[in-house]
Amino acid sequence: MKAVVLKAYGGTDQLSYQDVGDPEPVKDEVVVRVRASGLNHCDIDVRRGVFGVTQPLPHVMGVDAAGEVAAIGPDVTRWKVGDRVSPHFVLACGHCVNCREGRENICLNVQILGVDVWGGYAEKLKVRQTQLIALPEKLSFVDAAASMVPFATAWEALVATARIRVGETVLINAAAGGVGSHAVQVARLAGARVIASVGAADKIDKVKALGAHDVVNYREEDLAEGVMRLTNGRGVDLAFDGVGGDILKGTIKALADGGRIASIGAHGGEVVDIDMIDFFRRHLTVMGCGRFTREIAATVLDLMARGDLKPVIHDVFELSAAAEAQALMESRNFFGRIVLQP
Repeated sequence: MKAVVLKAYGGTDQLSYQDVGDPEPVKDEVVVRVRASGLNHCDIDVRRGVFGVTQPLPHVMGVDAAGEVAAIGPDVTRWKVGDRVSPHFVLACGHCVNCREGRENICLNVQILGVDVWGGYAEKLKVRQTQLIALPEKLSFVDAAASMVPFATAWEALVATARIRVGETVLINAAAGGVGSHAVQVARLAGARVIASVGAADKIDKVKALGAHDVVNYREEDLAEGVMRLTNGRGVDLAFDGVGGDILKGTIKALADGGRIASIGAHGGEVVDIDMIDFFRRHLTVMGCGRFTREIAATVLDLMARGDLKPVIHDVFELSAAAEAQALMESRNFFGRIVLQP
């Protein structure tokens, strides 16, 4: 089969589109023929060697994908060849205490697709039968690969963890990005007033079209001051942040008393100084989240198939152009998700 192989840590020149051996299923393993795969920022971190997990090289990246079952091991009972599926990137063990309690997203023995094991930058991938999710018939492979992960990430953060409530005012940071553009829709579907933050003027109308009521361009206005202006000095009840750094500092200032933050990442700064006196006096809360369960993934896939949540796709590249697609992601000159197709 063909795959995009990471030869060594570094730039996009370290990605090679080449032939590799087909995966062979044993025991309860399933081979999936990949029809589409989405790009994630963690792919960039893995390629650069800064993700925090060392991969045996060569390595095949790709956190999320969609396709159909191509082959099954002798112990597989849940799937048959031809079934439409998507792997859950959280490759849970299924037997640790957290998995037994239904918290597979914080499995104690977790592996991550495309990080710990070969992922979706290939024509085929292999996972265990318990690590797959069925795709609704009405949903295309491209839409599933583009948006299952960002919608499920936003749902886990806003709905399952932060318990978003109808009528709350919610700030969505990086609202033009792959996850943020989908989080805007989840917050709006939940009945919240949505304030989006973006870093470019040409993205304002786009996030409003997704459902944002108001937008702050943090390149032209201080984030906290913009939020306070839009909320008559009160601040937001809830914030969704995957940026960290100075944006997280501004987000804390933008919270109403008793406000909370659902944090899914920190690509803009991993270490942040916090005034804890102000923090506890204002009864603020920060919740770490971002890994969803298969149940949440199935929920958002059904909502996508019904048209309640709409994928946001910037462009679709051929698998052989993965280096070009990653360069686009690094440029930040995109809106929504970038997809690869073998």
